[in-house]
Amino acid sequence: MRKTLIVLAIILVQGVSGQLFAQGDFGFEIGAFGGRSIWQDRDFQIGPPQVPIGAPPIKLNFAYGDEFLYGGRFNILSRGHWGGEFSYSYQSNSVTLTRQDSSGRQVELDGGVHHFFYNMIFNLMRYEKSKVVPFVTGGVGLAAYALSDEARAKAADPAGYGIGNLRPSEKRFAYNYGFGVKAKVTSRIGVRADFRHIFSDVPSYGLPKESSNPNQVVLPIQGKLQMFEASAGIYFHFSQGF
Repeated sequence: MRKTLIVLAIILVQGVSGQLFAQGDFGFEIGAFGGRSIWQDRDFQIGPPQVPIGAPPIKLNFAYGDEFLYGGRFNILSRGHWGGEFSYSYQSNSVTLTRQDSSGRQVELDGGVHHFFYNMIFNLMRYEKSKVVPFVTGGVGLAAYALSDEARAKAADPAGYGIGNLRPSEKRFAYNYGFGVKAKVTSRIGVRADFRHIFSDVPSYGLPKESSNPNQVVLPIQGKLQMFEASAGIYFHFSQGF
């Protein structure tokens, strides 16, 4: 399924770019943005063999904090109602594992989250003729969940968290969709606002989801890790043939 989505995205890029280059009129933009992430936490539980048979499972919560983010976008080959866009964003963030019992023990690992995307854009108004252009968008990319050296050292230290050796970065295919609006301030400068829903598989940082070894720390979270992103930014517009 993932490979199919990537192939479809490549076909769409080639089709749109071929038409625009053939017609000789297109626009592109480069810009920066800042915003806020709103993460959805996940509950899960650990059972046998990490927990003795007959004992209640250990209930845990997995959560990233709602943090500020920043990044850049490169909008390519926009014409009429269609366009394409590359984007990158980064946020410094910590993942927290909280035991949901009377102990309330927490494991907090600081690091950061990188998002790389290619999106198709559908403009509700014609790109080259409107000063205000609302749009919808969707695309595929990569989420990289990074941990700091200090967090990894504490995780590996038996006197610290003692959960084992973690990877410095965990990469997952990611998907996003959303909407936004652009407003041209001058012929070359504009502002925009975006809202996105981003989701990927949950990172495990090298920990297995299950193990027959009762002493092995596991992270058996299923489903998707989800984030909402609200952002605003400025862009610079260039055109060919309009």
